[in-house]
Amino acid sequence: MPVFDAFDDDLDDLKERAADPDAGVRRVAMMELAEQVGPEAIVLLLKGLGDEDAQVRAAAAKALDEHDGPEVVEGLVGSLEDKDEAVRLAAAESLAEKKEPSCAPLLIERAEHPDPFVQAAALRALRELTLPDALAAALRALRSAAPEVRREGLGVIGWLKAEEAMPALIATASDEDPSVRRATMSALVFVRPGGPGASTLVAGLSDPHWQVREEAAVSAAKIRLPEATVALIAAMTDEVWQVRIKAANALGRLRAESAIEALGEALGSEISNLRKESAAALGEIAAPRALNWLEPAMDDPDPDVRKLIRWAVGRCQAAV
Repeated sequence: MPVFDAFDDDLDDLKERAADPDAGVRRVAMMELAEQVGPEAIVLLLKGLGDEDAQVRAAAAKALDEHDGPEVVEGLVGSLEDKDEAVRLAAAESLAEKKEPSCAPLLIERAEHPDPFVQAAALRALRELTLPDALAAALRALRSAAPEVRREGLGVIGWLKAEEAMPALIATASDEDPSVRRATMSALVFVRPGGPGASTLVAGLSDPHWQVREEAAVSAAKIRLPEATVALIAAMTDEVWQVRIKAANALGRLRAESAIEALGEALGSEISNLRKESAAALGEIAAPRALNWLEPAMDDPDPDVRKLIRWAVGRCQAAV
């Protein structure tokens, strides 16, 4: 039997099961429709979004993650206001995966919705579209009383790399909610060395919340922010090991020779991932005096760390 005939038979079967009196059968049909392609499968899933059973609606919303098109986005946007929380969450997760510029007006409109959940979901879906028209809505979102809306607004700004939003970003760096401050550090990834916002990113390395400090180190690494060097060296003694790892990575990218001692000390850490990142950073810096720390560590118990140390030693020896 030709493949398309078998496929049609499968779809006919799913169509029957999607209308079965048993909600459990309909739910499974929605799940299986995720593996189908074509407009007929989408029609069945969109119909499932209106099913009387919440579990069926949630399954349909989740399955639509595998389908694209303006009608899919419109259906998921509508489900953001479903009375069932599981359906709303499934719709928001699927909507975030869509890349439908044609639906930008609808998403921007929902970014002004009175329900913070709908606002946040719409902004999240707008983020990777990087549409300048979304900037105004994102800036307004920063004034929301809901931290989840402010976070998603920051996400849109970060993807747009909107210089005109810098004053607003600097202001949100002191937000009372640590998750918003963390999102600010991520959004500051387009800061230019010496430019506005650089000092804000550096200040984030000493934020009271460790995840904000970690995100600041990640952004400093991405843009190779030289102003952050001193603060990153200090972060090598942070009480949270995740921050120390990100600081080591950033110092390696900056090729900061002033960080050799701090990175060398980290080769004695109990945390193998920190030793690994520090060895990699020393290899990136490739300064002969780093051998004073690398060579004694060549018998590290972790084979991955030993491999990186050998690589770093070779780089440093080549610089002699």
